[in-house]
Amino acid sequence: MIKKGTRVNIYGREYSIKGDASDEYIKELANFVDAKMREVAGNSSATDIAKTAILAAINIAHELHRLKKEQEERDIAIYKKTEDIIDTIEEQFEDIRFVE
Repeated sequence: MIKKGTRVNIYGREYSIKGDASDEYIKELANFVDAKMREVAGNSSATDIAKTAILAAINIAHELHRLKKEQEERDIAIYKKTEDIIDTIEEQFEDIRFVE
């Protein structure tokens, strides 16, 4: 069965997007892109839709990169804290062995 495209409007243009995701999710993504393009257009002198789309894509890529970096930093902090907890537990077990 061929899935029909989900109709979305991005920056005043209609598109049909096919994908494995639900229609609601595709529309949510399209709304996000539309909002980002409108934000870029409001903050720049770009009038060409292609330039606006490129600037929006760069902004989205920047946001994604920043979030990935923040997540990596959190993961490293959690790993280090977990290692510290494991070391503390192992030290406690060593102390218990010496007492017995």
